Amino acid sequence: MMNRVGSVVRVIGLVFLGAVLPALHGQAPSSSIEQQLRSQYQLTRAGANGTIVGQAGSVLLMQEDGLIAIPASYGVYWYNTFKKDGRIKQNNIQHFGSGGGAFSDAFNNKRPLQVGEKLYLTNVEVTPTDVVFYVQTCGSCDLSVNPNDPPYRARLAFQFEKGYLSTADPKQVLETVGRVFGIDSSLPPPPPKRETERPARLKLPATYVSAQVATDKLQLNTDNTFSLQSAGETYQGTFTVTGNELELNISDGTKSTATIQGNTLTDSNSQTWVLREQSATAASSGATLQNEDVIKMVKAGLGDDLIIAKIGSSKCQFDTSTDALIQLKQSGVSAAVLKAIMGAVK
Repeated sequence: MMNRVGSVVRVIGLVFLGAVLPALHGQAPSSSIEQQLRSQYQLTRAGANGTIVGQAGSVLLMQEDGLIAIPASYGVYWYNTFKKDGRIKQNNIQHFGSGGGAFSDAFNNKRPLQVGEKLYLTNVEVTPTDVVFYVQTCGSCDLSVNPNDPPYRARLAFQFEKGYLSTADPKQVLETVGRVFGIDSSLPPPPPKRETERPARLKLPATYVSAQVATDKLQLNTDNTFSLQSAGETYQGTFTVTGNELELNISDGTKSTATIQGNTLTDSNSQTWVLREQSATAASSGATLQNEDVIKMVKAGLGDDLIIAKIGSSKCQFDTSTDALIQLKQSGVSAAVLKAIMGAVK
C-alpha cells in the first residue's frame, strides 16, 4: 500500500474470443455467467502476502503453458492475456506506479506456470467484455513444486466481443475458460465455505499512523473515500472492506491491500499502521473539518461566504498538498475558499 502504495501493477489485459457479434456498447454481461462461474469454481481467500485465510476453495490445473506469475509478496498479480490464437501472453503495457525499480525487481523474479501445475482461484471478475481469473500457486497441494517456495500470483483476462457476454450461453464461456484452467479431479471437492473469522468492523472516520514513519498517515472517511500521505506524497481514492482485508482503490487506477487486526493495519510491505484514537466529543460532533467536507458543501450549493465562515469557526484538518488542492479545484471549490483552507492550516 504504502511506499508509493507498495508494489502495484497497472495493466491493460485484453483478449478476443468467440464469434463476432454486433457491437452492443455498454451492455452488461448476463448475471447467469458470473453465477455459473462462481458455482463451478469456489474461491480461496488469500491475504496480501499469499497466506490462505479460512477454508481453501477449488484447486485448478493449468491446461496451457505461458501464464506468467510473480511472488505474492509483491501484493499484486502479474497481468496476462489470452488472445485469438489461443496462446497466453504476458501484458507488455505494465508498470508499478511511477518507480521503475519495483517493476524491474518483479520482472526479474517472475516465472511461467507449467501445464499440470495446481492453483487456487482467489477472485473472478466479469465485465461487459472480460472474464478475469486471479490465481495463486498451491504449494501445499502440488508435489511438482517445492512446498517451501513462496506462492506466485497471476491474472488472466479473457475478452469477448462487445455484447457477447450479455447473451452468451454460460456453457460456452465455461468451455473457453476450461481451455486454460481445469479442475483437479484427484482432490475431493471442497466443503461449503464457512466464515472462520468475524469480518473486521471499522469505526469511521478513522486515522491510522505508520508505526515506522510517524509522518505517514491514512485517513478513512465515512463515505468510503480515503486520503493517504506516504513518503511525502498524497494519494486519494475509495476503499472497501472484505472480511478482514482493506482494499484501497487509488484514483490513478492502482490498488493496494492491508490486513485489519484490531486497531492496526498490516500492508503488503509488512508495514504496521496504528489507529489514532479520537476524542469522543470530536468523533460524535464531527467538529474536525476536512477536504471532503468542503467538497460536500460546494456540491450542496452553499455559498462561498457560508463555507468560509464554517472554516473559520471549525477545527480543521485539511490536506493542502498539490494533488489535494488540484482535486478541490476540480470539484468546484472557488479560489476564495481555497485561500481560506490554506489560511486554516497555518
